[in-house]
Amino acid sequence: MASEDVPTTFAQAWERSVEARSDETFLIFEGLDGRTVQWTYGDFDLLVARTAGLLVAKGVTPGDCVHVALANCPAFVAVWLASVRLGARFVPSDPMGGVDELAGHIARTRPVVGFCASARAEVYGKACGPIGVVEIDESAVDLGAMGTDSLKDWPVPGPADRAAVMFTSGTTGLPKGVEVTQANYAFTGETMAEAAELGVTDRQLVVLPLFHANAQYYSFAPAIWVGGSVALMSSFSASRFLTQAARHEATAASLFAAPIRMILSR
Repeated sequence: MASEDVPTTFAQAWERSVEARSDETFLIFEGLDGRTVQWTYGDFDLLVARTAGLLVAKGVTPGDCVHVALANCPAFVAVWLASVRLGARFVPSDPMGGVDELAGHIARTRPVVGFCASARAEVYGKACGPIGVVEIDESAVDLGAMGTDSLKDWPVPGPADRAAVMFTSGTTGLPKGVEVTQANYAFTGETMAEAAELGVTDRQLVVLPLFHANAQYYSFAPAIWVGGSVALMSSFSASRFLTQAARHEATAASLFAAPIRMILSR
């Protein structure tokens, strides 16, 4: 840790909140069927450790890339945080992307392992080439696909270490792979938490797709920074947004113009 125990990496930010908020709610997940499951920081950290154990078993080491093509689900969050803590590079793609788009991201980042939904495994298999693949049931909450072996000896990533590669949308040309460092994630979490005056009692409602930067930067990162919680919806619904916000006692959400207009029109 830096002076005054202020995290300089996103891995440290997560570890700090797990230590300070172990028995407090971290994540609530609402599936497509409306059922909800929740985890404390301590409980979810156990899932992160199991996921890291799987990544290491698949050959992932610090600096390696881990590719993910998953919709909003607990497994996405677990793979993201496990990769961050391992010092690996997390590479998310649109889970509904076609073979060419997925293959392009994979070819340019050369991941050691990829995660995809079981329901879309055929498309992913055509795109991923020789890399190992872990198929995920996106509705599963026990994360059985991650195995049972938990990682205990964690690397210590530095602030300048790459934590993710986020691809741009490609509206003006070939999508660009933007490198995100550990310090970038930590700085974004701190800055957004301060700008929104978030505290431990705040809860982010996340309806935007996790493979985009918005949900990671403006919702999850600040929640983790302050030790708050996140209510993650499996998908966006304008007609259910306010009901979901009330049901999960959300105090904050990050949206952009299009979904806001859709909500207001309802």
